Amino acid sequence: MSRTIVLGINSAHDAAACLLVDGEIAVAVPEERLARTKHYEGYPHRAVDYCLRSAGLADLTAVDTVVINEYVKDDTGLLVRQAGFTGDLVVNPSHHLLHAYYAWMASPHHRPAVLILDGAGYHYGEYQRRQSPMLGPPPPFSEMEESESMYVVRDDEELTLVRKRWGLWASSDPFLRFPSLGHMYSVASEYIFGHMMHAGKTMGLAPYGDPSRFPDPIIEYTPDGLVIDTEWITKVPPRSAEPAHLDDICRDMAAKVQAELERAVLYLCRELHELTGADELCVSGGVGLNSVTNGMILRETPFNHLFVTPASGDSGVAIGAALYGHHRRTGRRVRWKAYDNYHGHSYTTAQMQRAITSRDLLVDARPVTDLTGQAARDIADGRFVGWFEGGSEFGPRALGHRSILCDPRPPEMRDRLNALVKFREPFRPYAASVLSEHVGDYFEAPDDDPFMMTVVQVRPSQADVIASVCHVDGTCRIQTVDPDHAGSYRRLIERFHALTGLPLVLNTSFNIRGEPVVETPDDALECFLGCNLDVLYLDGHRITKYVARTAEHPERLVPRLATSLTIRATIGNDGGAATGPRYQCQKKTGHLTTLSAEEYAVLSLMDTRRSIADLAAALPGWTTDEAVRIVADLQERGLVYLARPAGGG
Repeated sequence: MSRTIVLGINSAHDAAACLLVDGEIAVAVPEERLARTKHYEGYPHRAVDYCLRSAGLADLTAVDTVVINEYVKDDTGLLVRQAGFTGDLVVNPSHHLLHAYYAWMASPHHRPAVLILDGAGYHYGEYQRRQSPMLGPPPPFSEMEESESMYVVRDDEELTLVRKRWGLWASSDPFLRFPSLGHMYSVASEYIFGHMMHAGKTMGLAPYGDPSRFPDPIIEYTPDGLVIDTEWITKVPPRSAEPAHLDDICRDMAAKVQAELERAVLYLCRELHELTGADELCVSGGVGLNSVTNGMILRETPFNHLFVTPASGDSGVAIGAALYGHHRRTGRRVRWKAYDNYHGHSYTTAQMQRAITSRDLLVDARPVTDLTGQAARDIADGRFVGWFEGGSEFGPRALGHRSILCDPRPPEMRDRLNALVKFREPFRPYAASVLSEHVGDYFEAPDDDPFMMTVVQVRPSQADVIASVCHVDGTCRIQTVDPDHAGSYRRLIERFHALTGLPLVLNTSFNIRGEPVVETPDDALECFLGCNLDVLYLDGHRITKYVARTAEHPERLVPRLATSLTIRATIGNDGGAATGPRYQCQKKTGHLTTLSAEEYAVLSLMDTRRSIADLAAALPGWTTDEAVRIVADLQERGLVYLARPAGGG
């Protein structure tokens, strides 16, 4: 009996691919994990190849249906045809409909209401041309784009449109503006952090601000629905040069848009409940990543059950596209027994060993028999632990397969993790992975959340106990870990519980600022070497590295420039007169770091052969201790790796 093979592709921002075989996800991956560029935009050729290889398919000729979500200006279908695909090609069904398919079919609910909120879909004219279903009454202008969609699943188990709202783009100067909740939040994020994709940072900053300092409402509530003012951002004073967490306007703006978003989402949820009478709610679209608002839905609306897609952003559209294609081709609705969000392929022992062996001068890898027990002891002893196992998580949340872990008890762990490991802003909060049977002991959580999509209140009696996962407003984003959790992660937390009496660990994604979550063993080792993680667990090995500050003979170690790091010296111009040189290095993420003249001198001499002692000897007047100190600082900032001498000396 032949199989039904469907490929879903999102080739807009957050590009991704998903391969569905007989209604089951065989593999899915965001392009950013493979290209190593966050929010990758365009045809995800690496992700498509990854999916085909993982499923054992030679090329696109083995696929029955391809469903594509793309910008209207693009022609991804042509690229797919040129790659040999001859089957059923579907381009640009309603963007919100694809979000809805993912939310509907991945959820455990049978008759849910479905709410889709994001920045924007595409315009009505495009969908009409493509003969997309479930568009509702035509809007006044064909250029109007999706801003909000509501659906419901009735007894016939078919998705039905309840209501759809459309909007027109207001302007692109000084900000790209559109009347949707997602765009309201994105514009604020662009003002505060310089990019529309930094909504997660805005959510984390919001508790530090006062929304009342922006007294004028952004959203008006009318009998015809929400009216969103797109002009509010034009009335804000120019952005200062201060970091966001030190700038009053930035903090207060974050608080303002968070408060407006919460009120609006709760209003829409109550309205959707009244329109449908559903007891269960599914949420997707970029606004679904606002875990603070998600946490309020069950507490403050009539819905009793909530499912938020783990990849609510546009990478999840690839899964929705594959599901839509399967339903369209077979007429059958997928019903999964469970959804775990681990859609990457697992790497072989040989692949992991090659990654380790290729860095044998940089790391010390030792096999461990009691893997989870040793990792739990490292966490309890205050170490930062990288944890890599199985197939990668598809969404932005690390769920125990590509995670950085540490002890949530010491209050300083959050600040140290932000500064030394993630290299990110000091206000950023962290999540907790908690054994599901103990969640009520520490959190006021109305329901389990295996995908880390909701923020809940920490019980006041426990706030000081788990200080590093308790945000400034007394909340925490949680992942509940069930007994049947895939992989060894549950066992690790159980072992930590046995050692410390605490049934939870701090869990954050395995990446550093500006980089996507690691996908491959090579990615994991590069990230491990480029930050201040203490230990990495990979393929049954406990992996450590050489650290200048703690090595017995640091002067013998050989420093290497971190991967994809560029250093430069520039001479300024002041009215025709040369100014003193400025020294900088640029990481592969684009982030610039200022260097001292001494640091630049050391970096310039690194050649993968000279030891720290050799560098000191090559620099007139330097002592070995000075060179060790400089290299230790550079290593702590993620700019150099340290290797043992090739001869073993």
